[in-house]
Amino acid sequence: MPREFKYEVIKSIAVLSENESSTGAVYSKELNLISYNDAEPVYDIRNWTKTAAGERRMGKGITLSIDELAELKDSLDDLEDLFFAE
Repeated sequence: MPREFKYEVIKSIAVLSENESSTGAVYSKELNLISYNDAEPVYDIRNWTKTAAGERRMGKGITLSIDELAELKDSLDDLEDLFFAE
């Protein structure tokens, strides 16, 4: 029998975008610290849907270790230099 999938949002870090549909559902892209199946928490960038009834559903996303998150930050900092260079 397959093991039950579970997750716990340890810390909500940022809502990167959010849109509400005409049905009342709210779609967001978030950066969170999440533990999957009681494992060590990972940084997670993922789509979430909150239905009009209040149910929260996980969509597709990616998980990053702290080292990967640091590398992403460095890469984004380098992009900032390109966009804001005079």
